[in-house]
Amino acid sequence: MSNNRNNKNNKKDLRNAKNRTAVWPFIGGIATIAFSILLLTLRTIIPSLIIMLVGIFLIVYWIYITKTKSQTKKSKVDRRCLCAICEHTESSQCIQLECICCSVAKGDKVVGHTNNPLQ
Repeated sequence: MSNNRNNKNNKKDLRNAKNRTAVWPFIGGIATIAFSILLLTLRTIIPSLIIMLVGIFLIVYWIYITKTKSQTKKSKVDRRCLCAICEHTESSQCIQLECICCSVAKGDKVVGHTNNPLQ
């Protein structure tokens, strides 16, 4: 019985780990910039500017990670078909069946899928 609980807790931890974004670049960037400001007050200009650039790079890297993760979430949402006419669940089904209501065509070929109701 306790093994079953441990397995459930481990699965929840894995799901939470997948949903969380990496925070270490942001925290490391803030700490690095704070350290470089400390060095600036001690009048070590060149090393502090180099360290500050590293901190800025870490923060930019963190922003990049969060943006790419949000784009992958959007692409998962775009895979569903929300069309009220054909009522398919996946956009791949609409593309295979060449639904006129929600498929995007270029010439004679179907090139994509849209969930836009005003098409």
